[in-house]
Amino acid sequence: MSRLKSVLLVDFDNIYGATSEEVVSGLPNWLLWLEDGAFSPKNRRRRFIDKRVYWNLQFDKYRPDFERAGFSAFNCRALAKRKISAGKSSADIVLTMDAIEIALVNEDVEEFVILTTDSDFVPMVNRVQAGDLRVVTCGKETDPTYELFSQYADAAIHVGALKAAFSYERAKRKWYALRAPPPQIAPLTFQKERRSALMGRVRAALDTSEAPKDGPPPEALRAVAIIKELGERMPDQPLSKSRIVRALSVIQEFSPTYQAGLRPWFGHKNFAAMMRRLSQMQPAIEVTTMGKNKIETIWREPAGAPPPQRVRPPEPDDAPEARELPRERRPLALLAEAAKSAELPEPAELADGAETGKANEADETEDAGAEALPSRA
Repeated sequence: MSRLKSVLLVDFDNIYGATSEEVVSGLPNWLLWLEDGAFSPKNRRRRFIDKRVYWNLQFDKYRPDFERAGFSAFNCRALAKRKISAGKSSADIVLTMDAIEIALVNEDVEEFVILTTDSDFVPMVNRVQAGDLRVVTCGKETDPTYELFSQYADAAIHVGALKAAFSYERAKRKWYALRAPPPQIAPLTFQKERRSALMGRVRAALDTSEAPKDGPPPEALRAVAIIKELGERMPDQPLSKSRIVRALSVIQEFSPTYQAGLRPWFGHKNFAAMMRRLSQMQPAIEVTTMGKNKIETIWREPAGAPPPQRVRPPEPDDAPEARELPRERRPLALLAEAAKSAELPEPAELADGAETGKANEADETEDAGAEALPSRA
């Protein structure tokens, strides 16, 4: 099987920070490790037709080592003063432009190997893959970057395997074998690198101390109700920390700082720990970790729940005594039933009664005239 024609692009500032200085001393070893395809289960070998490394000016001292290995080194100094003082560089944008240019110009390229753990390169990975090119990236097991690049890239190298490759040696070929045996792939070490034994005991102690004895305390239930009220006003929208703290300040047992006889955050370590505990009590409170001690809180309306109805405030009543009470209106159906049950006279009877009434009135008039004549005489 022919070797893949690959291009190797190294974000040195990122890889140096994720590994150690051995990335320079072990350069021939991990470069041979990549060529042998030790990170790939299929063990597809490759040949690098172009190798480039991008770094800040402070790492230019490693230029001779990389040039001996066939690399082209690029100084990517930042232009803004605040970025220069922070030790940042413009390597990301320079690497991205070179990758797009190589993908468009060089028709012999079949694969890109981009050594970086920066998730900002995901759009660039998608753009290069649009040209039917294979892309291999790198990621840390101790944060979501490895899982993220595993979803978007064709292959992902975990940092633990890259560290092991600093001392890589190609296995010798047996005299009766056609090629050397495939190298062993370094296993993933999620739990080992993510959590030490000491920190595991510390977290277990914190979880035990924060666990409720007889159910959640009443102040926590009230805090959940307040956050629910805030979230129903802004569903599916992030609730800021200041907004939540200001709303919870009405609870007597709540304080964001240490006070006399009162622990902050309902006795939790910090704001993030308090919100995670409230999220366990009310799953509609969605808490997402954004960084170290940084979270995003969003109220998610439960599926099938009716939207909250807003109560209209009563209109101002300046003169209640002048207001007319509305008359009670009877439904038309009741009026129709009452009309059917009523006994109305027939038209003929009504006419006879009218004539009889007129005759009675005439008789009464004649009697009154007869009584009046003798009195006059």
